Amino acid sequence: MKSIKTKVKRVIVGKLEPDEDIINTITDLVKKHDITSGFINIIGALKKITIGFFDLESMQYNFKTFDEDVELISCKGNISYKEGEPIIHLHVAIGREDFSMIGGHLSQPSIVSVTGEVYIFEIADKIKTTQHSFFTFIFFLLQYKVTFVSYQSYSE
Repeated sequence: MKSIKTKVKRVIVGKLEPDEDIINTITDLVKKHDITSGFINIIGALKKITIGFFDLESMQYNFKTFDEDVELISCKGNISYKEGEPIIHLHVAIGREDFSMIGGHLSQPSIVSVTGEVYIFEIADKIKTTQHSFFTFIFFLLQYKVTFVSYQSYSE
């Protein structure tokens, strides 16, 4: 396992508004507050959500969009950087009207219905996403068309 030791630099608290896309809005928030890297925690309510499950046989994500009101029970992830741009990597658990739950890798579109409560715990070190490592975040396979990625820390 690769690891770094770092400290929480600050906590950013935000509120997602109706009709905002989670990933786009979090990306804007990261840029607005010049967040180094960090951990994200979100709860709220959505009217549309797109989630994915990675199929190890095909080595591809299977995405599905749900056009229904759901409770965002838990949404957790991290902020890293690739080529100077923030990368938002989130996983979700959602509750449906029939009290069943589903979850997976959050993708777009994922649209707020009522609100979303966002907590970002910024860390002191910048986490940089790089290629050529066995330590993967499969998310980047689709979005950035790279084979493998890893975390590499550096301080500015």
